[in-house]
Amino acid sequence: MKKLTLSLFVSLFAVFITQKSFAQDAKSQLEVTRSALQTMKQDVVSQAMNLTEEQSTVFWPLYREFQTAKASLNDQSIKLIEDYAKSYDTITDDEALALTKQFQSIQKQHLSLENKYIKKFQKVLPGKVVAKYFQTENKLEAIAKYDLAGSIPLIK
Repeated sequence: MKKLTLSLFVSLFAVFITQKSFAQDAKSQLEVTRSALQTMKQDVVSQAMNLTEEQSTVFWPLYREFQTAKASLNDQSIKLIEDYAKSYDTITDDEALALTKQFQSIQKQHLSLENKYIKKFQKVLPGKVVAKYFQTENKLEAIAKYDLAGSIPLIK
């Protein structure tokens, strides 16, 4: 069940990226896809975490807050991919370096955000629970990034 849910999550993520990159007027469809992704992801996290009722009470609001904060970084990543796709055939050295720097900036912001939320989570949950959540989060991101990486060609 967990592997099936994870496979569906990755598939929907790929659809979300594809639709975002190639459909100009699909904003409402993107929101539906994003919502479905979040629901599936939350299901995977729920299964992995196996929280007590008390832990759930403090975990889920903080989880949603963290996911909302991450959404703008995810949007920046999608925009970066779109910019790369648009300029793929004609990209200059300067443009390539600018995209690389943008990528690094997003990665730094992501790490900073994770550090901020690790502190928030550890104020209300035991260390093992916090570690388990961020392990789960990182595994889901690694799967999505791996799948996405296969569809983004290297620079010419």
